[in-house]
Amino acid sequence: MWWIKDITVTKGTTRNSPVETVANVPLGTIERVLIFFPPGCLGYVKATLWVQEHQFLPENPAGYITGDDYVFDMPMDKEIKDKAEVVKVVTWNTAVTYDHTITVGIFARESLGSKVSQAVKSLFGMAGQTVEIE
Repeated sequence: MWWIKDITVTKGTTRNSPVETVANVPLGTIERVLIFFPPGCLGYVKATLWVQEHQFLPENPAGYITGDDYVFDMPMDKEIKDKAEVVKVVTWNTAVTYDHTITVGIFARESLGSKVSQAVKSLFGMAGQTVEIE
C-alpha cells in the first residue's frame, strides 16, 4: 500500500519547531521511501522519518535528507508491529523567503495478521473494535 503526500513546509521552520505529518501506513513492513525535493528547494528543506520517538531515516540521529530537483528512492526494511507505532515525516525549511512543498511516498507491505483482522471485523460488523489474531 502506498501512502503519498505533498507536504508544504513553512518558511523559517527549524529542527526544533518542525512541521510534523503523520503517515497512515498499515501494520507490516515499510519497504520503500521516496522523497521528491522539487527545483527551488536548494537544500533549505530537510526531512526525517520517525516511528514513535525514534528517527529511522536517516539512521544517524543528527542527519537529515535534503535536495534540489531530486528524488531520493530508498529501499527499507522497517517493521511496524503495533497500531501505537505512529510513523511521522518531520520536515523543516530554513529559507526565510518561500514555503516549499515536497512529496513523500511510503510503500508498506501489509502484514497477513492485519489483513485477517480487517476481514474478521468486516465480516462480523466489528469496525472500531480490537481483534487480535495469533
